Amino acid sequence: MIPKKASKLYKQVAEELNVEETLVEDFTEFLYKNVRWHLSNLTYPRINIEGLGHFMAKPVWVRKSIERSRKQLAEHDTSTFGAYSKKVRVAEKLDLLVELEKKILLEEQRKDKFKLDKDEYVKTNLEGKI
Repeated sequence: MIPKKASKLYKQVAEELNVEETLVEDFTEFLYKNVRWHLSNLTYPRINIEGLGHFMAKPVWVRKSIERSRKQLAEHDTSTFGAYSKKVRVAEKLDLLVELEKKILLEEQRKDKFKLDKDEYVKTNLEGKI
């Protein structure tokens, strides 16, 4: 399968929908900009994009990033304004990572509870039939 170039795809979609090509291009750029923002700002641990799939933050990556950020904050020099500004950005990113880790933990707990409830339901309903 040979992938299509974006410019040809924009033109084809614009012709099918009977709209201008720039509108299709702007809409696509807006959508991907929004997706990139949510992924990079650690807003949600899991993002579903219909037709493309699920994008998930990996718990291992999050934990390693938290460790790295904490180490960087502990060793950081704030003697200049630029260095202090960088330290503030790292601290903000660390806060986002910690919040994301909490969300991932809650999601894992929810999944585990669902599995336990499901197993319990199946077990109670099958006991009488066996």
